[in-house]
Amino acid sequence: MYNVIQNSFLKMININYQAYGTSGFNLRLRFYNDGETKFLAVNKLLKGNLLKKHWNQKKQQFIPSAPFSDENNAILVEYKQRYDKMAMKWQGSLYGFLAAVQADKFGEDTHTMKSVIEFVVAEQKKKSHADGSTKGSYEGYEKLGRRMQEFCDYAGIQYDKLLITDINSVFVNNVMDWIVKEKKGKGHVYISAMLHATLARADKEGWFDMQTVKNCRWKGKNKESVQKYHTLTKKQCRKFIGLTHGELPKNPKSDLYHDFCTFILYTGQSSCDAITLQYDDIKVIGGVEHFVFKRRKIAEKQAVPCAVPINQKMREIMDRWKKQSRDGYIFPIRNNEKLANQKTNNGDIKHFISRLNNWLKKIGKILECDFSLHTYTFRHTAITHYISKGVPTLYVANLMGTSVKNCENIYYNNQGDVVSRDKVLKAIEF
Repeated sequence: MYNVIQNSFLKMININYQAYGTSGFNLRLRFYNDGETKFLAVNKLLKGNLLKKHWNQKKQQFIPSAPFSDENNAILVEYKQRYDKMAMKWQGSLYGFLAAVQADKFGEDTHTMKSVIEFVVAEQKKKSHADGSTKGSYEGYEKLGRRMQEFCDYAGIQYDKLLITDINSVFVNNVMDWIVKEKKGKGHVYISAMLHATLARADKEGWFDMQTVKNCRWKGKNKESVQKYHTLTKKQCRKFIGLTHGELPKNPKSDLYHDFCTFILYTGQSSCDAITLQYDDIKVIGGVEHFVFKRRKIAEKQAVPCAVPINQKMREIMDRWKKQSRDGYIFPIRNNEKLANQKTNNGDIKHFISRLNNWLKKIGKILECDFSLHTYTFRHTAITHYISKGVPTLYVANLMGTSVKNCENIYYNNQGDVVSRDKVLKAIEF
């Protein structure tokens, strides 16, 4: 009688290995129960350069001539045995079965999507900038968690119980479709990037196999930045720099906004780097004062720090705000008290840039811009003008804390480089 009952349970959950995909060799463990199917990718368990011809689907093992054949076959048998053992006594859904095995396996905790995101957030919060403020990249993962909760509510999935191993190409594609249908495409690229990054981190920790989501409909950024064609002309730069207090939009911070953007126009810095710039960053190189710093966004990856020479116009701006600035900062935007008391991470930077961009909308009309003027426009403009004046692209890239490739693909506006254009026009005069 016991054997009959045991055999009936064995039939309830069908477990077997299955090769899949059209690119390379991919192997997964397939679970089927009462119309429901789940998969677990197992490629990361295997050794050697395995090909499709090495796998015998009928015998559920690698052929003798396959790399590490005996060792890989032993690994597959041992891996499957854990699930076979649990299946012999399991009564319930396939979802619950996988959760039970995952929790029981090696006595480890179950890795849910929620717990993985929380893990990544905790790891990101350990990173900090030189001024002690936490890097803001963790907020993107928190936002992803909220979107995943919304999607699970929509799809009738219990988010708290969603295992990282439950994520597959079907799940990812359903998320992408949900964004288009229910969110009208809002955040498509952002959510796609953060979800991919989370799964990649789980893969690095050994909790997930990225091959499972290799051929999904990920939404990527445009390869070329549209903003690269949004730069100010030489005439517009002169007009902006020359605007008097009376000509600026009425705002208590108009003079600060004007000087801050002029400063970026000369340095080519990003807004967050200019806001956090301090007098301690000034170094004398070859008899000339430079700002020497690493960009906040890529400090840990930046091998060579930016070295920006200080010209007379920059010095005048610095002297103008020195009395109002605190704690060694160049501009009166950030200080130690704000850092200690702000409720949102880097909230002072975000608040200032948001207000400044609203102010720049009015400036754009004054300069007769045919595009929306933002703080990053001044960085794009600086890079374009330096290159148009013949400054080597490699020097400009190091100056701006970016790469030559980024200068070409993202920042440099060839359409706005009238100096080079005029050289071309003269060069073809025969």
